Amino acid sequence: MNFTLIILACSVIIVGIELLKRRYSLPTSITRRATHIGTSMVVVVMPLFISANQIITIGLVFAVILFVGRRYDVFSAIHGVERRTYGEVYLPLGVAITAYYFLPDSLASFQFGVFIMGISDALGGLIGERFGKHNIKLFGNKKSLEGSVIFFVSSLVITILFFPIWGYQIVVVPLILTVTEFSLVYGLDNLILPVLGAFLAKGLF
Repeated sequence: MNFTLIILACSVIIVGIELLKRRYSLPTSITRRATHIGTSMVVVVMPLFISANQIITIGLVFAVILFVGRRYDVFSAIHGVERRTYGEVYLPLGVAITAYYFLPDSLASFQFGVFIMGISDALGGLIGERFGKHNIKLFGNKKSLEGSVIFFVSSLVITILFFPIWGYQIVVVPLILTVTEFSLVYGLDNLILPVLGAFLAKGLF
């Protein structure tokens, strides 16, 4: 029952935002991040209701659905971007890999990694696209310093909330994640960040 409800919740978010985009002609920069954040918040609570294997299954299923949807331009709310990216496919794959390595033993690490990917990455991307003035191009993908600053600040806040231990880790972890995010292109941050975030959380806290 919980397994079905989780799939339904993710589907409602994806389809609901798609319908809103088509109805009100919302910009993809908003709808893509809204989908990103919404589905990630569902993922964070998944381990409380379903097993790691079920989370992995959901991740793989949605990766296939979104890959096929991309080929046929089904989900314009997340696929309609100018740059070449497979971030919407990498996101559920990143969740599946993180669940495989860190659940059920390291719940906090799993949730931390998902929050970094779901909140920090989305906020950094949104601010960078809309307000970024100092841009650098990497393999045809544009990155902004403003977006990276927002990513770092958001990651710092998440780190403090998850691990209220005052030490070098509080700054080092967000810094490593920020440098990594800045270096990744084609949406690979959605694949790498949750795994790396969980690894750093488990190893340094």
